[in-house]
Amino acid sequence: MRLRAVAIASAALVTLSLTIAVPARAAAESITASEVPSPLRVAAEAAPFSVVTPFASGTTRLYGASRIETAIATSKRYQPNVPVAFVATAGNFPDALSAAAAAAALGGPLLLTPPAALPSNVLAEIKRLQPARIFVVGGTGVVSENVAKTLRGVAPTQRLGGADRYSTGLAIVRAAFSSSAHAIIATGRSFPDALAATGAAGTTAAPVILVDGARPSIPSATMQALARLGVTSVGIAGGTGVVPIGFEAQLRKAGYEVTRYGGSDRYDTAAIVNRAYFPSGASTVFLATGVNFPDALAGAALAGRLGAPMFITTPGCTPGVIREAVADLGAAARVVMGGPSVVSDVAAQNLGCLTASTPGISGSAIVGRTLTASEGKWSSGTSFSYQWFANGTAVSGATGRSFAVTTAHVNKRISVRVTGTKPGYVTVSRTSAATAAVPYPSRTSPAGSYTCPAWAPIKGNASSMIYHVPGGQFYEVTNPEECFRTEAAAVAAGYRKSKR
Repeated sequence: MRLRAVAIASAALVTLSLTIAVPARAAAESITASEVPSPLRVAAEAAPFSVVTPFASGTTRLYGASRIETAIATSKRYQPNVPVAFVATAGNFPDALSAAAAAAALGGPLLLTPPAALPSNVLAEIKRLQPARIFVVGGTGVVSENVAKTLRGVAPTQRLGGADRYSTGLAIVRAAFSSSAHAIIATGRSFPDALAATGAAGTTAAPVILVDGARPSIPSATMQALARLGVTSVGIAGGTGVVPIGFEAQLRKAGYEVTRYGGSDRYDTAAIVNRAYFPSGASTVFLATGVNFPDALAGAALAGRLGAPMFITTPGCTPGVIREAVADLGAAARVVMGGPSVVSDVAAQNLGCLTASTPGISGSAIVGRTLTASEGKWSSGTSFSYQWFANGTAVSGATGRSFAVTTAHVNKRISVRVTGTKPGYVTVSRTSAATAAVPYPSRTSPAGSYTCPAWAPIKGNASSMIYHVPGGQFYEVTNPEECFRTEAAAVAAGYRKSKR
């Protein structure tokens, strides 16, 4: 698949469209999936280009006190006189995800709103942007007519909506893309795969089309949209659990070149998508939480506009596959969507999450025995250090993988803390479950010549299989081969008691 060639061809189409004049429609027009303006019409009424303030090297956070304010902070990277602005609901992700790739292709930001009324700060930002046209995404049930009416006071405003998230998505695609050799398909039931696909779509000027994997097949309307665009190759973002193998077969049968980019989870999929679509690296990468959608939506539109990859992360650290993919791209600038409570400073630094297991302890926790820490499964290349505990108190000097149990530990429960370190990853410590309370053994070796430990005073003479108790006639002159804690233990070992 010639992704770069697709990008150049599609970008040329958008550039050409900026110079073609066509009649404008009424400012109050509502657009549905069956009747939408072409990008030629949109571009004719637009400014010749949009300017995005570049990101400096290092880490830049884009965030506000809410998802709406985060979108505003992202929008402020655009200079005034943008061709378009998209406004979608802040309450759910599908409409905004579909709009993100369209906003990227047409050169405008994506802003969010509650359903009933447009917030004053969003209105102020749209006025600052001075868009040539505004698209309201979704039906009146998700973005009210009151919002659309307010926006019409700023610029010609049109609604892109359908009966559900999928038909709304097709309306958006029809509005923003008159043709594209490539398209990316992702599930509309969750946000992470489509989010990662949006940055990839930006580098190829391609649409992201949402599908419902619970359906038996790709709907005819989606197949018709691919045909109308002139698509020749399709990327599938996600595994067969979200975009079924039957969908892939259906696309192949229709003559499309299909490549699936699916991993074991959302993070693996995002890494695979971005590695595929950015083989030569990137100057800027975006990072957003993979746990929730709001902060990432506006960032996806900006990432797509810049042709930058969009990665997702856990709040506390970046999953290993993401960490390695981001590092391999070698981007000088990293844009983090959301505040530290959403994407921690550690994750923003691209410090990876170590795969870590709770350690175990092998061996018997009995005086005189040796215990060994079993680390479990950790990330490859992890180095380990150890600290042993008795009743929760660190044992001085007990920092090796093995631990000798002594009389000092009798009636105490032993545990071990394993700490894993790996360059570029967050250091992790895991502590094992504690053993049972340490007992004395029933038998043991002598403490020295003619001497048994105080806790195992009974002397055993192995040559005669006779044991001697303290106070017996021959006790002091017996040099034991082994010592017993009780007479019962000696008898159990096959010894008989001395008669004197």
